[in-house]
Amino acid sequence: MAVTRDLVTLATADGLELDALFHQDVRLARARERRTGRRTAIVHVHGIMGNFLVGTLRFLPAPLAREGFPTLVIETRLANVGQLFGQGIFSDALIDLDAALDWVRDQGYDQVILSGYSSGATLVTLHAAARPLEECRGLLCLGNPWGLPQAAERRSEKYGAQPGYWELAEEVRRTADEVPDRVFVVARSRGPTRRPRDSEVYTRRTWWHSRGPEAVEAMACRQIGQVTTPVLLVQGTADFVVEPWEALELARVAREAGNDDVEIAWVEGAEHSFAGHEMATLAVVARWLKRVA
Repeated sequence: MAVTRDLVTLATADGLELDALFHQDVRLARARERRTGRRTAIVHVHGIMGNFLVGTLRFLPAPLAREGFPTLVIETRLANVGQLFGQGIFSDALIDLDAALDWVRDQGYDQVILSGYSSGATLVTLHAAARPLEECRGLLCLGNPWGLPQAAERRSEKYGAQPGYWELAEEVRRTADEVPDRVFVVARSRGPTRRPRDSEVYTRRTWWHSRGPEAVEAMACRQIGQVTTPVLLVQGTADFVVEPWEALELARVAREAGNDDVEIAWVEGAEHSFAGHEMATLAVVARWLKRVA
């Protein structure tokens, strides 16, 4: 039987309805259950502005399902334009993961792996720290940033963003929770020109709670020390969005906090999307999953 994909609607505790896509190979999942005595599912969150077509690791779920790990890819309230001018609050998105976890439990899965890519890795790290689960077998992070606010500050300095990071922080601090919220543009925030591709759009509230200097929930470096499950940090050596030192430092924080099962898997030559290095990425993920799950 081939991998099947089912579109799922998740209902959150505050009344949102979110899309999710469930990838599974029933035969291989059952075979794995017979071997291990466990029914393990993966809950995976994609990166900023991601959806099922853009901004996520589309190569990942089906091969994981073929390894006997059914995978639920969810669209949280951070998806699409949520982090820009929607409901882009990391602490609020925790209940989106809660809804996904409730769904996999209802399907009979008794073990789970929390998985995320880029800012999705930031969210699953927050959940693993804030809401530790007995049934969680591990935390899988692909291209996990040290902290989204710190990354925004570094880019601002590098490209000469207008307004600058701390200028913007001071302005937004006073008005972040205004109703109605206001939209603004940060020019040269992702590149050296004023073209749209090098700029970012936020509301004051979403910037403050995802990129502002007090947005602790968006800082994996402030959360990973509370994670007690096994951790795998998959990092491309040529990634210029999340740089290799960030994986090293996240691992250091986790280990110094007492987690003795923290591993970095380097994917040589891979950039942030892991394009062209899909097989190598899948190999290190599958090896780790077979060990911890």
